[in-house]
Amino acid sequence: MSKKPLTKKKAKQVKNNLSIKKNNNYLITSQGLKVSVDTMKDVESVAIGVFVNTGSRNETKEINGISHFLEHMAFKGTKKRSARQIAEQFESIGGSINAYTSREKTVYYVKVLKEHSEFAVEFLADILQNSTFDEQELEKERGVILQEIAMTNDTPDDIVFDYFQNTAYPNQSIGRSILGEVKNIKNFQRQDFVNYVKNNYNFANMAVVASGNIAEQDLLKWSEKYFNKLAKKQTPKFSLAKYHGGEFRKEKKLEQINFVLGFEGFSYHHENYYLAQTLAMILGGGMSSRLFQEVRENNGLAYSIYAFNSCFSDTANFAIYAGTTPEKFNQMLKIIKEQLKKISHKINQDELSRVITQFKASLLMAKESTSSRMQRRGTDIIAFDRIVTDQEIIGELNKITLKKLTNLAEQIFNSSLPTQAMIGKVKGLDKFVW
Repeated sequence: MSKKPLTKKKAKQVKNNLSIKKNNNYLITSQGLKVSVDTMKDVESVAIGVFVNTGSRNETKEINGISHFLEHMAFKGTKKRSARQIAEQFESIGGSINAYTSREKTVYYVKVLKEHSEFAVEFLADILQNSTFDEQELEKERGVILQEIAMTNDTPDDIVFDYFQNTAYPNQSIGRSILGEVKNIKNFQRQDFVNYVKNNYNFANMAVVASGNIAEQDLLKWSEKYFNKLAKKQTPKFSLAKYHGGEFRKEKKLEQINFVLGFEGFSYHHENYYLAQTLAMILGGGMSSRLFQEVRENNGLAYSIYAFNSCFSDTANFAIYAGTTPEKFNQMLKIIKEQLKKISHKINQDELSRVITQFKASLLMAKESTSSRMQRRGTDIIAFDRIVTDQEIIGELNKITLKKLTNLAEQIFNSSLPTQAMIGKVKGLDKFVW
């Protein structure tokens, strides 16, 4: 499809048919679909994403895994395209298409040359509104996902994070695997997908976002034209997370112990969000971080060790991952404990300055990528209902002080029970205790 920019008269007509939501950096189509554009006139490509505010947290135990399974089925045929045509048509224009499912959102995204932008929007609308969930394709993809689960179960540095999540949040949707339980995958039928789309894929729950050489009025026009079959009801809210903490050990004949230690953190809505992200970077966010230097460089106890702050809408995991051999595990755990105590009492200005510079550099570098800008924009709209500007982020980073960081560390490490998950030859190894 060739791209023909709208005339001023037609653009005005389109906007008159839309309800414009001001001050939130997005517009709303007449059906209630959020649309946002980040125009980059000096590039030749466009990244477009459809962000759906639903993920594995929206599942009950009985349908755990359906969000991810549905993401796969979206590429397996529509009323006008076969699964093969879906693959061939996109590659024939030199574009790329993919998707992912998380606990709180599902994203379908493409990257194309600017002249194929309308085709990309129509394509995304087609797979999200007109998937047939063909029985033969469903059976084939069921096998693919069962293989994906088996592969994950055989990859200790992947599956240990599922064990950690389930231990931190037992008997809750946030604690269950995104891939789902094997018995569920084996039992899903076509109607299950039809019902899930009807209940969770709706105008108010989705956003179409683009970054690159594309005009706002064009994306508005095409979103209005092609996204016209979604449901209009609101998606039910999931239950608030209840962090528990605890320990999980799985004995398995492996060369290494894969280990995750974590604590309850602060959601991405909390005022301490950027503070916690900074703390995680200082603790274990790079080669100059405390854990990398002390555990790997100074003592040679692990090849991989890092800290991370994984946030959700109502909670977070402030955690550490490490992989080491059984004979070195206890010594490594002792050093981790020492570093957690030290960072709760003292952080120096050089560490803080270095991390702040890293954050600012990453913000600037990401601006060079249409895909990165699109992903950030869509995530902001789904999570915050607005775009968080670079200036806001830098402003928050500039407020951070050494005292605030040490106070936060003490609060995180002492206000909740630790969660620890480990897989390997774990028998007789030490447990983390203060």
